[in-house]
Amino acid sequence: MRKLFELISFPANSFWETAASLLEKRQKVFLALVAEHTQHSPGTTGAKLLVAKECDPLGTIGGGIMEYNLVKRVEGILDRDSFTPELQTLIHRKSGPGEKSGMICAGQQTNVYYMCDPEKDSKDVNKLSRLLSENRSAKLSIDPSGMVVQEQPPNLNQNQIKLSVGGENWLYEEQLFNFNRIAIIGGGHCSLALSRLMKQLGFSVSVFDTRENVSTIKENTYANTVHIVADFCESSALIEFPELTFVVVMTTDVVSDVRGVLGAIDLPFPFIGVMGSQSKIADINKQLMKEGITKDQLKRLTAPVGIPMVSNTPEEIAVSVAAQILQYKNSTS
Repeated sequence: MRKLFELISFPANSFWETAASLLEKRQKVFLALVAEHTQHSPGTTGAKLLVAKECDPLGTIGGGIMEYNLVKRVEGILDRDSFTPELQTLIHRKSGPGEKSGMICAGQQTNVYYMCDPEKDSKDVNKLSRLLSENRSAKLSIDPSGMVVQEQPPNLNQNQIKLSVGGENWLYEEQLFNFNRIAIIGGGHCSLALSRLMKQLGFSVSVFDTRENVSTIKENTYANTVHIVADFCESSALIEFPELTFVVVMTTDVVSDVRGVLGAIDLPFPFIGVMGSQSKIADINKQLMKEGITKDQLKRLTAPVGIPMVSNTPEEIAVSVAAQILQYKNSTS
């Protein structure tokens, strides 16, 4: 599978909402964006750091002495009338060629530094924040001349973040759309725990259930969307961008699990997991085959879902499932 995205765990819109709010207060906002990284780098592609005078730094580009030195440098930059956007590649080693970060964890990363000015950039940052809050896709472009924000549909055949460099010229492009997505079919206690954890990991979360008046649905403030369907089989047809979406089926009973799987199994989801014991999974598979699902189709299922561990509580099950999804995503990227 082509690598289309990096895991960006920072909630994107809270970052841009903060930037927009500070600019509205006539404050300058310094942005550090990780444009590229290699293995073992503490800063990963898509990571972001915001520094302004009247708030604590928000986000991270990898921490440690590298980030400390940058924040100290930015204190002086914020007092300047202007700042030319920069590209900086930092090496996380003691020796060898290249500019050193002060960290020795191996790898390297390339950071983009941009100063948002209230006069020049407030309109674009407000637009960006608004589009994200409305779950609309946008493209952010930064080069030495400035920042541009354009509303446009996501291009699933292009990396979420792209850095082009030619001599003194460079261009940072980011599709501001969440490429990390999970659909949870079933809205019980395990679904609630998994929703909470996947949101913390930066995923866009959708939950599907046939019941509306249950406590775990009402309590689920972590899901971006909650869909009440007449039949679990209808759930998958409502999922946007199936090519990007991990599906986990965790309903209350075998019949409902079967209906959830039947709706998903012919769509291009990269991962379809089903929660249950070995005996329950055997029963689900038997029922699916009665519905005409072949053994080859059953191979698409990850069942039971979750890495092997003793997981009894909803929170433990959520950790197990989330770990397997991350493991799968990293191995196929």
